[in-house]
Amino acid sequence: MHPLLFALAVPTSWTLLAGGDLMLNAIPPGPKTLPTFEADVTYANLEIPLTTSNTATRRKTAAELRARTQFVLKADPGHAPHLAAAGLTLVSLGNNHTMDYGPAGLSETLDALTKAGIAFAGAGPDLAAAKRPAVVTLPSGLRVGLISALAFVTDSALAKCHPATASTPGVFALSLGGQVGPRQAERLRRLVADARQLADVVLVALHWGDERKTNPKPYQVALGRAFVEAGADAVLGAHPHVLQPVEVYRGRPILYSLGNLVSPLPGDTALYRVEFKGRVAGSITVIPARIAGGRLRPLSDRAATKALARIQALGPTFQRTYPHPESRLPSLRLAPLNPAVAR
Repeated sequence: MHPLLFALAVPTSWTLLAGGDLMLNAIPPGPKTLPTFEADVTYANLEIPLTTSNTATRRKTAAELRARTQFVLKADPGHAPHLAAAGLTLVSLGNNHTMDYGPAGLSETLDALTKAGIAFAGAGPDLAAAKRPAVVTLPSGLRVGLISALAFVTDSALAKCHPATASTPGVFALSLGGQVGPRQAERLRRLVADARQLADVVLVALHWGDERKTNPKPYQVALGRAFVEAGADAVLGAHPHVLQPVEVYRGRPILYSLGNLVSPLPGDTALYRVEFKGRVAGSITVIPARIAGGRLRPLSDRAATKALARIQALGPTFQRTYPHPESRLPSLRLAPLNPAVAR
């Protein structure tokens, strides 16, 4: 066999480092917000437009803002180069805040990310662009793609967040009527198949669930598993702002919520390091951390061990609530020497 053909036939080993929501509001741009990440692909959900615009969305009403049932957020575009310098390579934009400052805010966000060299998916000038996967090509030539979608249950909740249309900008809103039956499953299969035309590995980032809830909702579980059945190689969840369990379904990881990666509010969090060979996920290690003072901070070894125990404790409740013969809880370990967070 020709050496080049042999090299292409051997699965490429690579690492995905997955973090949660980037809540950069009220945090000034700077190099200390995030540590330096070390992975082939580092992912997070950019939960906020990077814009100087003062024209906020009108879909979130004044009454909702006063009642704090809705929030309108933004952050300085100057964050983008610092996110890139920290090693962030891939972000999802299919969420409920990307359009908080309308088309102008979206345009400025996309421009800032593009200039910083950070790939993005989930929003764009029209639906075709919002649905298009972001693709990161590794030195080996392996293409890692990301589909990002806002996956709230009801159309009214999706509409608040400016879904993109064939001719207007917005986010990719996955409207399934709260059902995951055969017709919806076929839509997911086509979506993943289209992404597979551009990427060897397909990751799916979904914005879903209830805030501050540590166990996923039934719709999350049904949708996450359906995406795996449709061919996704991993599912990455956001929106609850707290960690939720990790499931391996049919050999593919579903991380139901990655919590926050950084926020102006303090809290516990973690990053997940997934080792892949080609499309096949292997070991999953955990890097617990603490958000304090608008920065992501490492934990001592003792604190990290206690944090891992709390994360593992999420699993049994999930398993009792959503048993399935093709589902298992992964054996989570602490990442050796905390490789993603510089001490």
